[in-house]
Amino acid sequence: MKKSIIYLAILASALFVASCSDDDDAMVDVTPDATCEDGVMNGDETGIDCGGSFCEPCGEGMTVLGRRTDLFVTNNDNGNISRYSVTGDSLVTFMTTTTAAEGIYFDATTDVVFQASRSALQLEAFTDVSTLMDGDAVAPAYTSGADLESPRELAVNGSSFVVADNGANKFFVYENTGSGFTLTSTVEVPFPVWGITFKGDDLYAVVDTTGDLAVYYDFLSNAANGVLRPSKRVTVEGIVRTHGITYDGADDVMVLTDIGDATDANTDGGFHVISDFSSKFDALSDGELLPVGMQVRVAGASTLMGNPIDVAYDSETDAVYVSEIGNGKVLGFTAIGSGGNLTPSFNKDLAMASSIQFSSNETDGNTGDSSSARATRLYATSTANGSVSVYDGSGVLVKTVATGSDATEGIYYNAMNDAIVQASRSGMALEYYGSFAAVTDLANIVADFAGGAELASPREIAVFGNKVVVSSNTENKFYVYEYNGSSFSLLNTFDAGFDTWGITFMGNTLLAVVDSTSDLAVYNNFLTDFSADGAITPTKRITVDGIIRTHGIDYSEADDVLIMTDIGDAADANTDGGFQVTQDFSTKLAAADNGGTLALSDQTRVAGSSTEMGNPIDVAYDHKTKTVFIAEIGNGKVLAFSDALNASGNIAPAVSNDLMAAASIYLYNN
Repeated sequence: MKKSIIYLAILASALFVASCSDDDDAMVDVTPDATCEDGVMNGDETGIDCGGSFCEPCGEGMTVLGRRTDLFVTNNDNGNISRYSVTGDSLVTFMTTTTAAEGIYFDATTDVVFQASRSALQLEAFTDVSTLMDGDAVAPAYTSGADLESPRELAVNGSSFVVADNGANKFFVYENTGSGFTLTSTVEVPFPVWGITFKGDDLYAVVDTTGDLAVYYDFLSNAANGVLRPSKRVTVEGIVRTHGITYDGADDVMVLTDIGDATDANTDGGFHVISDFSSKFDALSDGELLPVGMQVRVAGASTLMGNPIDVAYDSETDAVYVSEIGNGKVLGFTAIGSGGNLTPSFNKDLAMASSIQFSSNETDGNTGDSSSARATRLYATSTANGSVSVYDGSGVLVKTVATGSDATEGIYYNAMNDAIVQASRSGMALEYYGSFAAVTDLANIVADFAGGAELASPREIAVFGNKVVVSSNTENKFYVYEYNGSSFSLLNTFDAGFDTWGITFMGNTLLAVVDSTSDLAVYNNFLTDFSADGAITPTKRITVDGIIRTHGIDYSEADDVLIMTDIGDAADANTDGGFQVTQDFSTKLAAADNGGTLALSDQTRVAGSSTEMGNPIDVAYDHKTKTVFIAEIGNGKVLAFSDALNASGNIAPAVSNDLMAAASIYLYNN
């Protein structure tokens, strides 16, 4: 509940505190004090800080003016620190020795402001902030070593300070002793970094140059020198390129900025507000899409946003504050509602405004809780009976459910709606089964609804947001559907021009195996660039060395790992199967020319008589445990291979479950 009475307290002058008697604040004067009516001590007033509110100094009463609402903003023009009072409409500027800074944090309990200097390449601490007047020149009381390369953002958890540095895409982790900083680890990040924020002990990081958001669960416990891959990475629909990020635990709100096209620094910026963030984000499996319909977007000419580089949030007033580097502004937005082309309610000029932090007595420390809603479940279909078998992350069978289909190939679990989507080979249609978690073992269920029976031979489905792509292989087509919880709508039918089978999404890129070969077809921006029915041509087609005939495919955004299966000779359904693992796949794919080859030396291969693979028809990868799951249709098995990133050769599976005519598998892994 928002507080009905809100107090304002800004910069305090300790010089006046000593002259006040203990009983001077016994009366409250509702008339504003003319000497402190803007609520901020900026060098002209004679008021003092009275426990979070400004008052008359030692007079007959105390004038309560409102809340302390501070915006601390850095800039890349001169490196000074600007402190705005939102309610008091005042500005105090501290003149620092830094000439450019990005990353700011104010600790009101110790009266210290910290910034990451882009000129000195170090963390800096400025003490006794409440005693500083407008125009004061300040030097850091203490600093870190000059370890940084290109600092962009700062996130703080207790005494731990994390700097996102995009010089070489690293997180520098420091411990603040109160008189200095100790560098405890340098984490190498496998994506371009910019904004970061803590939610409990989990570190959320934007993936620069994209609209993606990554999370590192229990970050400080896992931070160590070397590469650290995120716990999960998802796409935030509607964002072109994200930079700024902030989270507030009181409202459970995440805010992300969108700078749009980097070449347009003045007109195409915006921000997204995600309310009930925990439930929405936690429901998503690695690689999934957070729909724009679950967010509020603010953008347009009236917003004055072109390159909103950072963002802050006030949970007391639901206000969003933006540092707009393109137009040189500090902007505030209230009454956001359903978003749109809003005019800022707070608008201040600040050349090259970079990082921003909102601070108040009510909101400081509202970092919320770490995520505890983590689950791993494997869903498997069969072409023998159409049942769905559910396994836990260890490969233990949890339940088997009979569906309305007699044979199924292609399955997906939607945690947002607690629903199974599958492609029926008997009904030749997509089927939707809701409230699936409550279904008990050996139950019989019927579909809530189904699509049209237009499919010829469905082999796999791939889902991104509310779009479902079905690979149908007797006609070699991709069917693209949209679903809304009550129906499927066929949007497009594409002719692939090759034998189709397994498909998976890599962001908005569709990866498709070319059946009867070892080739991989890549369709960049599949859901946006391909809109006309008929023949389509892949953006790139490459040969995957070492594979005889491929069927199954899976990609992990978190680990940037591609897994493809090899069924070998189709006439041998029991002994000659295998799978191949490609790490750092996005880099290797980018380096491969159209028509080129992904060398076997860039992969690892598991195959041989001990593997129990003869016809591995589908595959799923668990990035948490580095386990590869296989649907082995030839031998009727669901197999699991542990330590898959280091596995190779003729190894036995860690788990071998019988499942007659095992067809498709999908791993839900949030």
